[in-house]
Amino acid sequence: MVNAQNVLVGAPDQKTTGAILSAVLETELPTSPLETPDPAFQSSGYISESGLTVTPERSTSSIKDWSGAIIRQLLEEFNGTLAWEHLETNKQSLATYFGDDNVTVASATAETGEQMTAVLGAFELPRKSWLFRIKDGKKRVLIKVPDGQVTEQGEVSFIKTGAILWPVTLTTYPDSEGNNIYIITDDGEFAA
Repeated sequence: MVNAQNVLVGAPDQKTTGAILSAVLETELPTSPLETPDPAFQSSGYISESGLTVTPERSTSSIKDWSGAIIRQLLEEFNGTLAWEHLETNKQSLATYFGDDNVTVASATAETGEQMTAVLGAFELPRKSWLFRIKDGKKRVLIKVPDGQVTEQGEVSFIKTGAILWPVTLTTYPDSEGNNIYIITDDGEFAA
């Protein structure tokens, strides 16, 4: 039976914690969309209106019988990626884009405001644990990535007619259970 109440929208749940959070690898992950994350998880601020995209990628090889008909597909490779654009320029969003060790912040002085310096170079970005929090009214969705690494930094444009966006793609790696991404929903309807 169809039920329009099961149609969800993907709005960010950023009222109290931010919608995209990261912490050092192996930080304890929440088990429910309603659970407060470990304080080690840091929000990276506003995300652009294009939102969050989860892309599962599978490559397979075919087994064919004598006649050439495909009779089975074998999984050769799996990769799950998530992509988004940081709309806010702050220490955490720059640390996501450039890498934690590649962003420094100098406090304001009598002569300058707070200054952030970020560097690009030929180095790998850190692997971290990630949370993505989504809401639709009372309904909640939590996407957990126990082990993820920013592996693509998108093009950044500096123009007068639009915000500076910091686009990234996160590659996920399997956890001890062999899972890359967890998606947990809560319908917001509590038992009496």
